[in-house]
Amino acid sequence: MLTVSFTGFIVGLLVGLTGMGGGLLMTPLLILLYGFSPTMAVGTDLIYATVTKAVGSFQHFRQKTVDWSIVRRLAKGSVPGGLLGVLTIQALKRFANLDIEQVLGQFLGLTFIFVSLFMLIKMTGKTERPSEWINKVPLGWVGFLGGLLVGLTSVGSGTLFMAILLSSTSLAAAKLVGTDVVHAFFLTLSAGAMHASFGHVNVEFVAWLLLGSVPGILLGGRLTLRVPDRALRIGIIVVLFVTGIKMV
Repeated sequence: MLTVSFTGFIVGLLVGLTGMGGGLLMTPLLILLYGFSPTMAVGTDLIYATVTKAVGSFQHFRQKTVDWSIVRRLAKGSVPGGLLGVLTIQALKRFANLDIEQVLGQFLGLTFIFVSLFMLIKMTGKTERPSEWINKVPLGWVGFLGGLLVGLTSVGSGTLFMAILLSSTSLAAAKLVGTDVVHAFFLTLSAGAMHASFGHVNVEFVAWLLLGSVPGILLGGRLTLRVPDRALRIGIIVVLFVTGIKMV
């Protein structure tokens, strides 16, 4: 299990260095390296994310860097959306004549390809306001759609909603991060608990991952000024894209 902790350390290190959400990194690793089924990978990652977000949420609560009004407005949509995403997986398993693991795996693959291409476009500066339409849509509805994606794939609880907050609010930087982290905690907690109720979580695996990821995140935060951010993001984009192609 030391290799599992090492995986957690590497993911934590990259999250600390780049600020990217762990779901983009952990879910494909669980599938490709450890042979998790897509549903088990999603559920396990959500519980893993819940614990890490809880630590961050406590810190931001103490610092008073949380806009609770925005958290409530987003959560009113995202929490039901996340639960619906999990229930959709179960409904497809029970009633549809489909190989749900194959379907979910392909959906995850398409999600990874889309995210990698979006990150590449954003990094090259081809678009300055890719999410301007969000300003015209109520936060609750945007939250619902984002929560649905998180419930299905575990991807986006932090990164996706950070983009939403950047596009639709004028929060100061500290409150932007704090609001995003606290909202992500409530979303991953609800969706992760629903996945756990269906047996989609490997709790022992989560514990070993956290053993490595916590020091990894701390170290990554200290190394942010020494490692080129652009090089790291290019590496992550390549990994996501190749993983997506393989899963599709």
